Order: sequence, then structure tokens, then C-alpha cells
Amino acid sequence: MTMKSKVGVLVMALLEDDYNKTAHVRPMAQKVADKIGAIIGKYADVVCPPLVEEEYQAEAAAQMFNAAGVDLIIAVEVAYTKGAVPTRCFLSTTAPVLVWNAQQIEFLPEDADFDLIMLNSGMAGIPEMTSALMRLGRPFWMVSSMMDDPEGHKKLAEYIATAGVIRRLKSARIAVFGHAFEGMTDLMIDQLSLRQFVGPVCWPVEPEKVSVAMSQVSDDEVKTLVKKESNRYKIDMDATQLERSCRLALALEKVTRDGKFDAVASFDQVWLTDARVGIIPAYATGRLCEIGIPCSTEADLTTVTAMLILQELAGKSTFLENYVIDFKRDAMILSHDGHGNPALAASQADVTLKHSIYYKGVNGFGASFEYAYAPGPVTNLALVNVGNRWRLIISEGESIAIKPRPVAAPQMLFKPGNLNIKDWCDAWCKAGSPHHMALAYGHLSRQIKIYAEMQGLEVVEV
Repeated sequence: MTMKSKVGVLVMALLEDDYNKTAHVRPMAQKVADKIGAIIGKYADVVCPPLVEEEYQAEAAAQMFNAAGVDLIIAVEVAYTKGAVPTRCFLSTTAPVLVWNAQQIEFLPEDADFDLIMLNSGMAGIPEMTSALMRLGRPFWMVSSMMDDPEGHKKLAEYIATAGVIRRLKSARIAVFGHAFEGMTDLMIDQLSLRQFVGPVCWPVEPEKVSVAMSQVSDDEVKTLVKKESNRYKIDMDATQLERSCRLALALEKVTRDGKFDAVASFDQVWLTDARVGIIPAYATGRLCEIGIPCSTEADLTTVTAMLILQELAGKSTFLENYVIDFKRDAMILSHDGHGNPALAASQADVTLKHSIYYKGVNGFGASFEYAYAPGPVTNLALVNVGNRWRLIISEGESIAIKPRPVAAPQMLFKPGNLNIKDWCDAWCKAGSPHHMALAYGHLSRQIKIYAEMQGLEVVEV
């Protein structure tokens, strides 16, 4: 589930010193500061200190921002401000900085007085502030617009949401059930490096907890879930197997929520030989995705992290891998065995729960999802460690409407946006992509690139 970003709003104006004598506009400048706070408040929880004119006020603002743990500082100069003032704030904080070069008026009228100039002269001081940021080695981002420009507000919202992704990942806890699938080199990662440079902590959880939790799920809970799924999905499987799959889903959810985990990386095969479970949890892991807890199979930590990024930006994400190249339609079939996010299906009424055909446990195959993903614009995202560097690999394209094949798995026909499928395959592989990917609806490359810059990650767009 996405979380609202927290933004510190630093609004400045030099109104009165030994040489400037415009303190009479202070009430008007404060009103402008209040307006700026209200605009940003549409997209974030805001921390708004009073109008800042001097260094001690900038220090007080910094302490407010630090105490609140803001994800982003948006700095605005209503009028020229000496560079030492915002510098005081920047030296005492670590949150990313966005400079909003905002102006209330479209142009300066011929009859303008100096008061009007004062309340619209931020550009006089912005270069001094940004130059100081650069000399301090402090990365910053810029938006120049009129104060009431919807396009400018859209850009602000993108930066605000992106800063929230950083906070989200730093606080994220990924439950790891079992171990990474043996022999898969792209799943061999340094979890401490992931924690240091990307954010989430990876926490091993004994699969035994899920096995025990299954016995604690009541029959009434199972019946309720079976009824719910039967009313909204097509059921093409044995009733006993469906009940066991629903019991496993409720157990997996309980253990995940009890541990206060934000995502799950599960080696699904770990329960196949356990008589208390004995089925593949494809339905259970897909259901977690649907209710807002991203889940990867094969204990893939990097892809579930990419799913968390996309979920913050788009609200929902899913887990896929390349299946079969469609040379005829210049596209690629994406899928994964039984697992996916049914919230992204083309039609809920066409989602089928059927026996898995991939992995048989001591109690049978268990339930899998089968459906086609909805058509529309999509973004693929992969996270990979290359040497000592973390890289995000992005690819925008379209999900094309298809009829799902009878393979007990969610399926998408993905058409790249800028390359034919042959060149796309070459470029995707040359970028260092792993064999899994996260996906969300919408074209999100701009926001992902901003996130990568703020987090200090490499980014490659295919």
C-alpha cells in the first residue's frame, strides 16, 4: 500500500536588513508562503515553518524537518534571499532538495510597483542558492513554473512521490521464506549491500511458521474465502484442493502481517514435501500481491524490491518473466508459473483458479491463477547488482489484449515502445537484466529515473 510522502516547505524572502527596507510586505509574503504550503499539501503531508528571512530561522526550519523525518525539502524563494540563509538549512539536513522556481505573475505589468516585484523576484536569488548547493556537493532538482501552473504542479507531484519511494524502501521489511532457487545466479546477491544502497531489510522466516499457522486457520475463515473467490472467479479444480489453497493463503497472510512485513520473497517449493501443506502456494502468493503485499517466487529479493518501487508509484505491481518471443506480432509473452497479481487482470470475471501444472506436492498441485493481463501502457522494471553497483533497468511498452493459453498461469503480450522485439531482446540482455521483472501499468520511466538519481543508483532504459 502506498504511503503519503512528507515534505518540508522552505519558503524564503529577504525583506529587511541594513540596506533593504521592505518589511511592510512581510504579511503579504507570509500569505504567499501559506499558499505554497497549501499547494504542496495537495500531494504530501507538509511541514511548514514560518517565512524564513535569516539564518537562525533557516536553522529552526532544519530542526523541524529533521524532527519530522521529511522525505523531501522543497525550497522556494519568493524574493531574493542571501545564499547563506538556505545554506544553513541544507548543511543541517540530509533529505533530497527540490528547488521550485515559482512565480505568481505571468509577466511584469507596465504599472507594477516595487512591492509586486518583491513578491515575484525569486529568480534573482535562485542561482545563488543552486550554485551553493552545487559547491556543497548536494544534489538538487529543479522545477520552474508559475505558481498556479497545473503542469508545474504535476512535476512537483512526481518528485514528491519519488522521494516517498526512498523512504518506503528504507523502512521496508521483506520476509524470506526458504532460500533462493538453487543455481540461479541472478538471485545470488549481498543482502547487506541491498540494505545499504537500496533500502529494504531481508528477514528470514522459518517456513514452519506457515505450516503451523495453517492448522490454526478456522474452517469458517476458509469457507468465507472459498465463497468469495467462487463468486468472483471461475473455479476449475477440485473443491478439496481449493479449500487447502485458501487455507494456505490465509496462513501465509497471517504470518506476513504478524511479522509486520511489507513484501514477501518465497521459495514456493519449500512446502511441497511438508504434509501439513504439501501444495504449491501460487494462489496464496498471488493473493498477497492483490491485497497490496508484493510477492516474488523463487525467493527473488531484487524483483520484489522492484515491485515495491512500482507499487509506490503506480499503486499495484506484478511479477513476470520472459516466456516466448512473438515474432509475428513483434512482441513477447510474459508470464510466470501460476503466480501473478489478479488485480491487474483484463477482467476479474475471466480469472480462473485451476490446478497448477508445474509443481506437485505430497497433497497435490494446489491452485494457480490463469488469466490475461489488461491491455494498456506498462513499464517493466528490473533491479540488478553489477559489480559493486546497483542498477535499475526500465522498459516502457504496451500490454496487448490476448486470449490466455491453457497453461495455468497469468499471461501478458508485451510490445516494447521503442524497439522491435529482436533489438529489444538484445538490449534487455545487454543491460544486465535478471530473468525476472516487475511490471506496473503506466509509463513510469521519468519517475523511476528521478528515483534512481535521488537514491544514487545507475539506470538504463531499454
